[in-house]
Amino acid sequence: MKLEELFLKESEKYVEWIINIRRELHKYPELDFNLPKTTKIITDILESLNIEYKSGIGKSGILAELKGKNQNITIALRADMDALPIIENTNCSFSSKHHGYMHACGHDAHTGILLGVAKILSENRNHLPCNVRFIFQPAEETTGGALPMIKDGCLDGVNAIFGLHVDPSLEVGKIGIKYGAMNASSTGIEFKVIGKSCHGAYPSSGVDAIVTTAQIISSIQSIISRNVDSRDSVVISFGKISGGEAENIIAQEVTCIGTMRTISNDTKENMKIRLKDMVEMISRAYGATGEIIFKDSYTALINHDEYVDIVKENGNSFLGKENVFIETLTNMGVEDFSYYLEKVAGVFFVLGVKNKNEKIVAPLHNEKFNIDESSLIVGVKMQILNILSAYKKLENL
Repeated sequence: MKLEELFLKESEKYVEWIINIRRELHKYPELDFNLPKTTKIITDILESLNIEYKSGIGKSGILAELKGKNQNITIALRADMDALPIIENTNCSFSSKHHGYMHACGHDAHTGILLGVAKILSENRNHLPCNVRFIFQPAEETTGGALPMIKDGCLDGVNAIFGLHVDPSLEVGKIGIKYGAMNASSTGIEFKVIGKSCHGAYPSSGVDAIVTTAQIISSIQSIISRNVDSRDSVVISFGKISGGEAENIIAQEVTCIGTMRTISNDTKENMKIRLKDMVEMISRAYGATGEIIFKDSYTALINHDEYVDIVKENGNSFLGKENVFIETLTNMGVEDFSYYLEKVAGVFFVLGVKNKNEKIVAPLHNEKFNIDESSLIVGVKMQILNILSAYKKLENL
């Protein structure tokens, strides 16, 4: 029996086990780096499977590893563990017991899948061809748990890495892949316009910071249409403006806060220059002073095409070509798996969890979000196939 057939056959024994683990995790959602219940569930399972692990990686992450026959090759899988500050409204028997918190982005499913892979491989470790590292990461939804984990050595010795995310826009039994840029980078923008306050009846004696800001915001959108290659992608959105004291006083100061999403690092840096010029020069033209600061967040997630090929081929053979969706558009949302892919070759793909017949259709970050749990074993099997295929690729290098 081929190794792939062996592991896939073994996987069927643990379908209910994986579902139950996901449900247990779902009941106890926690936020950011504060994940005591979640990490206790995970470490208890790892101990029961006799898998060595280290906790407290990247503050509250967990790093576990199974040794294989060829210990010169290590392939990593990553799952994020944190939840969201949302009140659940699914009426599930395993709904959140932590009021105000919910696994509305499917990280309970990601962790359940990773534990499922660990369970199957540990039960068949004598057949494992290489080392497999399991990365349980905190804080994907907030400040980004990937970088602290990388700093603490989670990628040391890793040759390739795979990650996945549930996707409620895809029917269960399908996966989605993307060559090249899959997710955008994010940069926070904050600019301030300082004018001169005066009575609203005599605006000529002051400098109106609100009028100046309005002109800046309108003009900034022309940067995208006239300074960015039409084949590239940039999104600039401002979500908060504050300034002024009263309806009859010309505002002296206005602060505007927003975000910029880009795919190319070069484009991001060029956009910063143009935004700085726009804020400072328009302010000067109106007699005001303009200041701008940038806060870079997650980088763009760029898949390695040779590993996208691996997922595609495994999806074609396991699920059928009709169930492998090749995305052509970049998701302008962010994902901190990007940091792993900057250090190690690998791929991030999406797993269909939608089921119209069961009315499982709610989007991510929604109070009614849920998954078709038959997707869990699909994710487990895909990741096992990815490990075996990546090993063959790396062995032949």
